[in-house]
This record gives sequence, C-alpha cells and structure tokens, in this order.
Amino acid sequence: MFRFTDKWSDRKKEATEVPASEKQLDLVGLEPGEIADDLGGGPLFQGQDSAGNTLIFGKFSHKEIHELMQWSGIFKAIESKGYGNFHLELQYLSEYDQRIFVKTGEDILIHIRLKLSNFRFRLHAGIPEKKLLYIDWLLTRNPLVKSFRKDRLFPGQDVPGLGIFSQMADFISNLALGVGARGAFNIPEYFHDALLFHREFSFYDPSRESQFRSLIRDLRRFGAREISRAFAEERIINQDHEIIRWTPGEMISTLEPDLDALLWNRDYFTRIVHEMKRIQFRIVPPGEQHAKKEHP
Repeated sequence: MFRFTDKWSDRKKEATEVPASEKQLDLVGLEPGEIADDLGGGPLFQGQDSAGNTLIFGKFSHKEIHELMQWSGIFKAIESKGYGNFHLELQYLSEYDQRIFVKTGEDILIHIRLKLSNFRFRLHAGIPEKKLLYIDWLLTRNPLVKSFRKDRLFPGQDVPGLGIFSQMADFISNLALGVGARGAFNIPEYFHDALLFHREFSFYDPSRESQFRSLIRDLRRFGAREISRAFAEERIINQDHEIIRWTPGEMISTLEPDLDALLWNRDYFTRIVHEMKRIQFRIVPPGEQHAKKEHP
C-alpha cells in the first residue's frame, strides 16, 4: 500500500543524530501539547529495551527490523546493485521521531523517518481521530552510480535512487500493521514525490487532489522530471496566467475499508470532477515566467 521516493536535499544534516530536545513536532494541524493529550499525556512507548537496545515504536528490535527488510526483499535488491557490505542502524530520538538507516560505510543507502500520531480529519467532523503512521522522510540512494547526467536527477537528488519501490512498500506496510496503525499519511515535498505516492495515496483535500490530477492531465507529455523542475523555476501557470507554486499537502492511505468509504465518497470525487473542468495548467519557456502574476 505504501510508496516511496528517492530524494536527497539539504536534509543531509538529518542523517546524523540530533538531540530529541531539538526536534520539534511538525504534524499538520496539531500542536505538540494536543498530540501529547491525544496520545494519553505520557510516553507512548519506550525507545529501548531492558538491555538498552534501540526499539522502533517500542516494539521492533534491530533483529526484527532486519527480518522485515529481509523478508521484503530489500537486502537482496541492494546486493544486486553491488553492495555486499552494508549495515542496519536504528535511531530513537523521541516517541515522535524514529529513524531507520541502511548504510555502507558512511554512505546512506536508505533513510526512513517515521512518526506515529493521531490524525485529525479536519474536513470530516464526524470521523474520530485515527492512529496513522506518518512517513516524514523516505530516501534511497545509489552512490555507486558514478556516471550519470546531473540534469537527469529529480530536484532534491544528489545521486540516482535504488529503484526498490515494491520492496520498500512491503516493508513499510508490514511495519504499519505491526504498530496497529489504521493507515499512513505523508506530505510530499516535490511533485514527483506525490506522483509516486499517488499510486496508493490520495490528497486528503479534494481541491489539492483536483489540482494534482489536472497537472497530470495537462502536463503529462513533459514527464515528471520536467514538471518538478518547472515548479522549482516557477514556470507553471494556470488558466488565469498566475504562477502556481508546489504547496505540500497531506496524502492518505488507509487500512480500513469503512474509513475509505467515508473519505473517498461521492462528494469527494464530484468536487474533483467539477474543479478539474475549470482549471488548466501549462509550462512556459524559461525567461517568460517573470511576466506572469503570482497566484495568491
């Protein structure tokens, strides 16, 4: 059910351990105090077992995470890329910030940053909060690839990704089930991130979903890489000649059919269809975007 992206940006500094006191909660629509109240007012789980070994979500030990990755085919896929000597590393910074790394030497091959939280369905007053797995950061890198064109990288990449889509999906899906989450959500940083996640996730806000589908409809011929680059260069405009910037928004995938039926109902898709009829996008050549007015 889960999808991922191969991306890399100035978050490279997050690859090193950061004191929990310096990490701030950034879950959409929730304040830190509210989250603490929602989750019972105390620690949700312990970051270590009695022997001092790191636990992910107070449950998964190094051995268990290793087994889940092995079963998902991640390690076999990495070995096929030429990595025979890699290791797994777990970090517990706080109950809201758990990290999983696969490294070869000091090079990061996989970096996953996860949080577990109650998601507030602000557009659905009748739906109670649900425990969801927040995929805050998901990166794969293939540093052995030495010969590649930098203009073929997606915005945010420094080297190509590993291309282990299905294996990562299996791993995170099993992890979510193991912690009793009712699904997952993420906030894609780039258009191409959203494109990958969109195979199983949908934007919670139907307005964002309609905009995203319209972008694909109108700009498909350019390809994901060029669309992401055009966003970065502010070269995408709408039917009113306004510059459109990429604005991250929550995308959700659930494990509950009943919740699916409430979220993705007839009204949701009706709004999408109606909005797609009135919006249109195009990419302007470099140098022309300065003449356009910015979308408010």
